[in-house]
Amino acid sequence: MRFFIHKNPLFYILEYIIERIVKFVNQIRIMRTLFFKCTSLKILIGLSTIFFLRSSFLSQNISDTSNYVRKAPVRQVLESSPNYMKVNPMIGTGGHGHTYPGATSPFGMVQLSPDTRLDGWDGCSGYHNSDSIIYGFSHTHLQGTGVSDYGDILLMPCTKFTAGATSWQDRYKSRFQKDTEYAHAGYYSVFLEDQNIQVELTTTPRTGIHKYTLTEPDTLTLIIDLEHRDKLINYSIYPLDDSTIVGHRLSENWAKNQYVYFAIRFNKEFKWSDQLSEIKTVVTNKINGSISQEMEFVPVFAVDFGVITDLTVRVGLSFCDTEGAVKNLTEEAPHSDFSDYRKANEEVWEEQLKRIEVSGGDGGIDQQEIFYTALYHTFTVPNLASDVDGRYRGTDLKIHNLRPVDGFHYTVFSLWDTFRSLHPLLAWIEPGRTRDFIRSMLRMYKDGGQLPVWELASNYTGCMIGYHSIPVIADAKAWGIIGIDQNLALEAMVQAADSMHLGLESYVKYGYIPSEKESEGVSKTLEYSYDDACIAAYAESLGEIELSERFRQRSLFWRNLLNPESHFIQPKRDGAWIAGFDPTEVNFNYTEANGWQYTFFAPHDISGLIKFEGGTKERFSEMVERQFLDSSMTSGRTQVDISGLMGQYAHGNEPSHHVAYLFSYAGQQYRTVEIVNDILNKLYTSEPDGLCGNEDCGQMSAWYVLSSIGLYPVAPGSQVSAQKAQLVVGSPQFDNVIVTPAISNRSGGVRPLYISKIGEGDYVKTVNSKTRSWMSYEEILKGGPLVFEMTDSINTGFGILDGDSPSTSVSDSNFVPVPAFVAGRSFQGKYSKVRLHHLIPDACIYYKIDDGVWHKYKSAIKIKSDAELFAYAEINKVRSKEVHHSLVKIKHDWDVNYTFPYSHQYAASGLNTLVDGLKGGNEYRTGDWQGFYDSPFEATIDLGAMKSISGMSLGCIQDIRPWIWLPESVEFFTSNDGVNFTLFDKVTHDIDENNYSKIVHRFITENSIPITHARYVRVKANSTGPIPNWHLGAGNNRWTFVDEWEITFESK
Repeated sequence: MRFFIHKNPLFYILEYIIERIVKFVNQIRIMRTLFFKCTSLKILIGLSTIFFLRSSFLSQNISDTSNYVRKAPVRQVLESSPNYMKVNPMIGTGGHGHTYPGATSPFGMVQLSPDTRLDGWDGCSGYHNSDSIIYGFSHTHLQGTGVSDYGDILLMPCTKFTAGATSWQDRYKSRFQKDTEYAHAGYYSVFLEDQNIQVELTTTPRTGIHKYTLTEPDTLTLIIDLEHRDKLINYSIYPLDDSTIVGHRLSENWAKNQYVYFAIRFNKEFKWSDQLSEIKTVVTNKINGSISQEMEFVPVFAVDFGVITDLTVRVGLSFCDTEGAVKNLTEEAPHSDFSDYRKANEEVWEEQLKRIEVSGGDGGIDQQEIFYTALYHTFTVPNLASDVDGRYRGTDLKIHNLRPVDGFHYTVFSLWDTFRSLHPLLAWIEPGRTRDFIRSMLRMYKDGGQLPVWELASNYTGCMIGYHSIPVIADAKAWGIIGIDQNLALEAMVQAADSMHLGLESYVKYGYIPSEKESEGVSKTLEYSYDDACIAAYAESLGEIELSERFRQRSLFWRNLLNPESHFIQPKRDGAWIAGFDPTEVNFNYTEANGWQYTFFAPHDISGLIKFEGGTKERFSEMVERQFLDSSMTSGRTQVDISGLMGQYAHGNEPSHHVAYLFSYAGQQYRTVEIVNDILNKLYTSEPDGLCGNEDCGQMSAWYVLSSIGLYPVAPGSQVSAQKAQLVVGSPQFDNVIVTPAISNRSGGVRPLYISKIGEGDYVKTVNSKTRSWMSYEEILKGGPLVFEMTDSINTGFGILDGDSPSTSVSDSNFVPVPAFVAGRSFQGKYSKVRLHHLIPDACIYYKIDDGVWHKYKSAIKIKSDAELFAYAEINKVRSKEVHHSLVKIKHDWDVNYTFPYSHQYAASGLNTLVDGLKGGNEYRTGDWQGFYDSPFEATIDLGAMKSISGMSLGCIQDIRPWIWLPESVEFFTSNDGVNFTLFDKVTHDIDENNYSKIVHRFITENSIPITHARYVRVKANSTGPIPNWHLGAGNNRWTFVDEWEITFESK
């Protein structure tokens, strides 16, 4: 609820003065009470003196408190230190890691952490290491993502407020110094410089525990800010009893309906001060810019405690209701001894971190700090989402109940990231929790109708691609995890794969996703193919052979985008390769990547990659090597996620994560060792910017953990047999590693694995006296010793023989890739030659034109007019899917000259785009639109002779989320000599620049304009300047997208 009070700004000043008077009177009253209770007048005089020195009555400006600043203990971690002390949560809080430094419990519901940023990409976790202001401490945070959801229920203890600030956030925020921060697993502390308060934080799974210690007795006000971070939809808050406040917050950001309920309990009595207000500036007249100021109640509340020296606050959360929050609080935090909670959380983390214990290694304690912090990060996501009574909020946003045998419900599944390394790691060492993760996914299917892709707070966010809950479920089966409804799992898998959305209709129809049908078509084709391989394996394991065969064939669709001439996986448009392919270009055909970074993504069919991208293992290795040796410069659009570059390999983003291990598949395990060691040593450090990209919910750290112990899953879920599923051997970074999975009901039980090294050097000579460079899941699950014999020289005999190198493959029986057209979309002149080619040289290709008969393709086809072409390939009487290509003959020979070049990534058909008769639709990423960013759009046509022009028009699109606006106006010109141009017409529009809809608009000249005779015409789009301040891209240039420029001539 909001109240609006229209008052003069002087009212605010008066209100502030009254507030200070009331506080002053209260403090005098407290001093009086102390007088009668004190046995020594000296104590009273001392306290009163402190009070008057620190209180400034009417103008409470923040004073220099450097004398009160408490330095954090110096971080001294030894080999003998407990593992939880070796965790440094500051790693990843700088650069673009986006991690949070605060306290949490393993996979806990609560992530209690300081908030130092209100917005911005590098503030996605609420915190950045470069900041020096703390706004408060909220109870939910995302671990290393690229979105800024969460940050719920912010508390801030205050002894004073900044004078002159108009917003409460600016009034209650406090400076802090970096050397007063301290954190390890389960604990965080900081000194609030402007408040003279030491803050300590710890957690239980569902509660956050705060302890505030004042440097001296003072009045304490606790701010509860329910407006902080996400857009607030509605809220409630009220005292439940004399020690408890409850309420809720429903907010919207990336996830549209985020429900959080809370119960806050204090160890001291409080005075409820209710809702606060602040002055808001309102524009009353957009025409003349006049403004007024109003006093408005805001969702910020104050709780007063009088003069105290310390306060303990316990906060229980629930995603169901306030009753759930109270139950969680009462069950998990029944007392107010902060030290007990801290100790208990540290003990829980110590036990958790014993899943993998390391010792030795060349990097010393610094290397162990990196390792245990990485291991810690892998245990922070997914997050508990069910209450102590078993209730949870489903993806239908309704409340459901779990039985004790059902385990727990979880949220935050960033599966495009985490299926690669995090979930395989957790399936190995946390089988019980993995069972609950998968049961949670299946409940999401039952409650909401689909498996999660990127689920957050019971919301399907619609973010990222693939259906990567499937490899997680399939891989769990390979790890022997039981207690999962396998028939329901297969049903959910098929539903996800057969949902005709996000390009899947085209994927099934054509065997790939054409760029004109769906954006990011290359990435989606490849990732769908991988997931389909996992479905095929899972279905086969359950005896569903026909279903398995259908998805086996789909898993080979990635081959339909492999160009046999370039050996790259490339985008196609309308059956033809898109011209001007540049593997370094970041464009709309890929998800956060470019051609280099996706050309090796077929982990389930690496034998196919070797066969078609290299021909031999040696040539394939050379191509993989080129990715690491090529320049690190990318072209096309700027993509902040592409980071941690080594050549074109981008470790800061997930599509590259398996690539260093591909050398092993080609018999060059030593090269895998060299590249992986480089990544481990150069792209991971113990500094705040020690991650080269987003942590991405533990994926970046899981890669480090697995790689540093010398075992990595390249294709998790593509084999569900423990005998066939493989971990690729790397080079352990530590002398001794003990892997002790959590006790669970895994089939076959749990046995520790003891990894050790003998000999010197980084290269592997043998593993358990064998020259095989991979281990099966079955061998790992048996436990026991895993001895790496090391050498300091390259060992070309390790992992080279058949069976010794890892391998994945898919049978290509009854599958034939589609042929590809090599042709443009339009042509000028008498004819155009169209070529066809195929991935397999021996394939027979057949084509037809329009409704004609089928012909066997032998040589280039000569096309003289508009044509619809169709083709298919055949091998041993097995036919491929049919593909299509349209070719348009341009009826004129005009030349289009651009004053400034268009962006290569949005080139459409190139120079003829504006006059080829093809118009763009309502999606800018399908290859029909030409884009201009750093320079304006202006083009000129020589019509070849004098023409009588009666009108012109230009098509444009507006889609402001990706920074595309309609031009403010479009001007059309004519000329007789190509030098001196006369304005033909200037066309504007009345579409709001803040309209977030996708709008296609044609700028059409007036019919009343007199017919003009001219040989040259020109069009110019006038942009409206930089992106406005209210947009996330504020200050950057706007994109202008154009398509067909139509010219109407007078009929004779």
